[in-house]
Amino acid sequence: MAGRGEGADKKKRSWIWIAGIGILIAVVAFLLLNGKDSDSGVPTLMIETPQKLSASKRDEFVLDVTISDLGEARYPAMSMSVSFDVSRLEFLGIEEGNVFILNGENSLGQQLPDWSCDVKNSNETGMINIMYLDMTGGKYAFSKELLAEEDNVVLRLRFRLRGSVRKGDILELNFEDAVFAASNESESLAITTDTLKTKNGRLVIGE
Repeated sequence: MAGRGEGADKKKRSWIWIAGIGILIAVVAFLLLNGKDSDSGVPTLMIETPQKLSASKRDEFVLDVTISDLGEARYPAMSMSVSFDVSRLEFLGIEEGNVFILNGENSLGQQLPDWSCDVKNSNETGMINIMYLDMTGGKYAFSKELLAEEDNVVLRLRFRLRGSVRKGDILELNFEDAVFAASNESESLAITTDTLKTKNGRLVIGE
């Protein structure tokens, strides 16, 4: 009888243990889903990359940097820093996107930003530092009202594969910093304050 009792207790403890693990998994899943949902409304800066590039490709190619949304403030300054592998990629420069800044002096009320970037230094350091600054403090600022519903390309990055690339290489392009700065610092969007999310790029090299 004692053996049966011990067996029953052991079986009961096993079921309690399994139930506990199940509850723990459910709690973790709930937290992860809630965390994902909580970030869904946060503006996201993304490097759009193709699924695969051929190792034999030597022509330049362009990667779009897009923004999903902006806040209600005006942003007279924007900067980003993107790291890349200089041993396998050559950075060629920037092309304009289709996200406008304000310009009350022309009939359209908008214009494209004039970006600043040192291409030579980028290839020496493996860090692309890009900046736009409205010296008026808001007259030529980024604004949510100028964003289209889709295809919000802030700018485009031009690259060329170096001769060192091989099939199977995976080349990362990572945001090290990014900010849309508002005159009121509390309204700025930045990686450091978690008010701006980023999605890095990844180039997969095929045959």
